[in-house]
Amino acid sequence: MKINTFFAKNKLLSLFIAIISILFLTITFNPTSSYQPLAVIDGAGLYEKKLDNDNSAYLQVINLQKMQIDQLIGEVDDMGWHGGKYYKGEAGYYSPFFKTKPFEEVTEEYQKLHGEGFFSLINCAFFEEHKPSTQLSFPIKVNGKVLTGGSSPYGPIAQPKNPFYSTIRLKALIWDDKEGYITDYDPVTGAPLNKPDVKNAIVSYQYGDHPAKILVRDRGNRYHVIGTMNADGISGDELLLIMTVDKATLDSAANLLRELGVKGDIITIDGGTSTYLFNHKIGNIILPVSRKFPHYLGFRKKG
Repeated sequence: MKINTFFAKNKLLSLFIAIISILFLTITFNPTSSYQPLAVIDGAGLYEKKLDNDNSAYLQVINLQKMQIDQLIGEVDDMGWHGGKYYKGEAGYYSPFFKTKPFEEVTEEYQKLHGEGFFSLINCAFFEEHKPSTQLSFPIKVNGKVLTGGSSPYGPIAQPKNPFYSTIRLKALIWDDKEGYITDYDPVTGAPLNKPDVKNAIVSYQYGDHPAKILVRDRGNRYHVIGTMNADGISGDELLLIMTVDKATLDSAANLLRELGVKGDIITIDGGTSTYLFNHKIGNIILPVSRKFPHYLGFRKKG
């Protein structure tokens, strides 16, 4: 009887320790004191850090377990048969022309659709030309379907516009309702976008391979850089960190993420004069020179 009581007490103690451990592991990630909160909700936060020369960096922390990411894309205008370059080999897929949509229109529609749940919106995929319809530079996968094989001349194809790009390794940002990660992308097989369990993904440059860094020596400009991070101690990176700089180099933008604890790969998405950042509370934070884009990311509360 005494032995049974001993084991029962120890089981209760173990359970109590486990519960306390979980509570400590699920502490919400907060950036350093140099980041001032602009808009914070349960599952997402927008922070500003002042840089030199009156410039700013804007950090978005998105908890994938609480927030929904929507890929907003224009209608297909031309299928671009056999024009794809980065999904299962060159000319082995198609590269559609997507209609470009004004950022004001996309923001207004998204806000009407999701109301108080709407958190923020940014431009996303690289694209070829500022025309009514354009191709995307690299593959994307939306809700289980690969929509384009990409068309950029600056990538690992047989005859890129610059020899440097013949051997670069493209990266894929993948996420679901639990975690996100960045991994190598294989243009020959399409992996990992060819896997059924990968539902949403964006193929892009590792930040150090962006043409702005390689071809024009990484001058200060507007950029989005993205990394993932684990803040709860449980396996998997549940946080997506997006750093949007007003005027900085890609190296310095990526270093800001490293300082916050991002350990894995960091990618960059469409930036420069296209950089757009909108928040539900603040409104327009960074406005692009161009007004129309074919692909956006919207962030909202689940449900």
